[in-house]
Amino acid sequence: MKIPFILFYFITERNTRHAEQLDRVVSPSPNEPFHTCLRFNLSPPCPCFFPSSPPTYFLTWKKLPVSPPPPVVADLILRNGVIYTSDDSLRFAHSMAVANGRVLRLGNHSFVQELAGYGTQELDLEGKVVVPGFIDSHVHFIYGGLQMMQVKLRGVNEKGEFIRRIKDAVQSTKQGSWILGGGWNNDLWGGDLPSASWIDDITPNNPVWLSRMDGHMGLANSLALMLAGITNLTDNPRGGTIMRTSGGEPTGLLIDSAMMLVVSQIPEYSADDRREAMLRASNLALTRGVTTVVDLGRYFPGVPADLSWEDFSGFNF
Repeated sequence: MKIPFILFYFITERNTRHAEQLDRVVSPSPNEPFHTCLRFNLSPPCPCFFPSSPPTYFLTWKKLPVSPPPPVVADLILRNGVIYTSDDSLRFAHSMAVANGRVLRLGNHSFVQELAGYGTQELDLEGKVVVPGFIDSHVHFIYGGLQMMQVKLRGVNEKGEFIRRIKDAVQSTKQGSWILGGGWNNDLWGGDLPSASWIDDITPNNPVWLSRMDGHMGLANSLALMLAGITNLTDNPRGGTIMRTSGGEPTGLLIDSAMMLVVSQIPEYSADDRREAMLRASNLALTRGVTTVVDLGRYFPGVPADLSWEDFSGFNF
């Protein structure tokens, strides 16, 4: 902390005008550390110094009184809840005050209520549980957002239902256009993996790509395999596998980097499409309590990491 002091600075009559200007220094800023902002004040001439010289003025530095900072007012007060704090000294709290998206205070209602003021909103949690936002450490965020605009296969637990949803998509898609979807989980219908033969009869004019729920496997129909140049002679790419029948024919299932053989044939999404997908995925995550994610983008084993950065090119949120 700075030690208060007085500085004497001699100013003759010739410099009086300059000294008067110094007196018009603005008042201190409340953001100044320790509120030690000083101001110049002129004292009356003192005749006892330098009697043969023109009158002399003393310029002193004085510490100005500092107004207390304005009281903090909460934007929102949550009460009547079970609020998990992650703090061993107070595991659970009844109420919480928030301002500008930050937690100001946790505790009982009377303690938190001290921060209520004009404009403060209050929400009765009615005994509900409040926890810190969840962090998902492995997502393919834009890819997931794009899937939300495609054929939804998550939760399908029958082969017949799987086929029906693809058939419905064909009816609303013009010939030659890709049918994209994902989210299927073969464990839900007994474990049998799907194959191109499931959907070839209903998709003769549309290439199809359907990714598994974990993003490490996908199903292509025979038309998509043909466009990708995948035959019984195609070698497995590094870091990936082309699933085959006992006779060596591709089944339509591609694993990890082998997926890029087909995915690379799908027309590229525009920056606007990817931006919309990002916002759509973000909104869904927030409704589930997920506030932070680690996004791996389009990265899969054996695929260049540069593709993940390209997903964000041209974004301007």
